[in-house]
Amino acid sequence: MKSINKAPSNSARIAVSDLVFVLGTLIIVKAIVLRIESLWTYAGPIALLASLGVATLCLRSNNEGWSDLGLKRPKSIRAAFLWTVGILVVTMALGIVVESVVTAMLSPADGVASEVDQRYANRFANVPGNLPVYLYWLAVSWVIGGFTEELLFRGMLISRFERLFSFLPFAVFIAVILQAIIFGQQHLYYQGIGGALATGAIAFVSGIFYLLLKRNIWPLTLSHGLANTIGLTLLYTGVQAP
Repeated sequence: MKSINKAPSNSARIAVSDLVFVLGTLIIVKAIVLRIESLWTYAGPIALLASLGVATLCLRSNNEGWSDLGLKRPKSIRAAFLWTVGILVVTMALGIVVESVVTAMLSPADGVASEVDQRYANRFANVPGNLPVYLYWLAVSWVIGGFTEELLFRGMLISRFERLFSFLPFAVFIAVILQAIIFGQQHLYYQGIGGALATGAIAFVSGIFYLLLKRNIWPLTLSHGLANTIGLTLLYTGVQAP
């Protein structure tokens, strides 16, 4: 497989094409499924899986694979474990702080903090005390959150945005910022401004960790899945309100 740092796969034209197909699939599929009453709860997972499939085809057309973007065995399992724990602590703390600050700054009178369709806001209302539903969302949180989102946002989007802006200094940091903005926006419809900014901040820090890890995706995947597991468990046990 070709390295992501070698021509001709670095061309801006290929980057634009891949971004259009992947992000177009993500946005369009989610918009369509959200309009279907019996399926809207699964709009995020369906759109993300569809985008993952499209991204896989894009990579193959360019003689690449997910291993080129970090889906490969870490050199040290012990180091990967320590990174996973560190990332988990940092991202969870960051998310709590950012959402708390934003929520405190935006009063209900502003009409911004609560500007979320109540139907979407209550997507996890049946999790508390419901073991089958809890286990279902737990599986989804690992497949979609831990695995799919990390591959798409930290792997694919950073790679393609970096190629697109390769003519600029610090292109990789521009890529990290852009994927974080999109990641936060994708959570806006059911988490509101506070949740979108919190997830965007987490995505930005995760992008930095991705670079520090020399683009190995596994610690990010595991920490993301664990964070989702903790959040869902708090919902299931009633410690945290839906």
